[in-house]
Amino acid sequence: MIRVVVVDDHPMFRTGLIQAISGEGDISVIGEGSSAAEAVELVRSLKPDILLLDARMKDSGVERVGDVFLAHPPVRVIMVTASEDESDIARALEAGVSGYVLKGTAGPDMRTIIRSVNAGENFIPKDLIGRLLNILKDRAGDTPTEQPANLSRQETQVLQNLALGLNNREIGARLGVTERTVKFHLSNAFAKLKVRNRVEASIVVRRMWPDLEK
Repeated sequence: MIRVVVVDDHPMFRTGLIQAISGEGDISVIGEGSSAAEAVELVRSLKPDILLLDARMKDSGVERVGDVFLAHPPVRVIMVTASEDESDIARALEAGVSGYVLKGTAGPDMRTIIRSVNAGENFIPKDLIGRLLNILKDRAGDTPTEQPANLSRQETQVLQNLALGLNNREIGARLGVTERTVKFHLSNAFAKLKVRNRVEASIVVRRMWPDLEK
């Protein structure tokens, strides 16, 4: 059972979101709140697996993510927001969230995202990834990054497909391997590149192979 807390300062949206994700037996909403301060207390007391947190509440959900992790380090945070601004996504990722989901995402898709994040994946809508990579690339500068000599051929292939926006299932299908194998290669590659998540890996890969295309 995936234990979820939902925090959003709009009661109608919060109720609708809870109804949307509670339709199947493997996800249980164990608490709800309307402020970032409540989010911290709910996470501390209930110790959920997943926190769905509105990014733009009056007391700023993004700015309290650090406090959420202090309250219960294992929790994984998914920002649920209407903002498609690249700087908002960058701030959320820098704060350590595992997912960034736009309001209006369909219930079945939201449940899939929750399961994916609970399993250790990171999620950002595909149509926002390219814009995000551009803004983070500008922050990092245009200095090329050399390919680490210890990346294996399999790790390189998985990373390149990751940077093209494919998820683990799609990468596995393209390379003819299982999702478990993809996860194994990504874990090793992340350690070698010294990155924390899929977005940071994509940025590094795009700098190593700037002409990468499908």
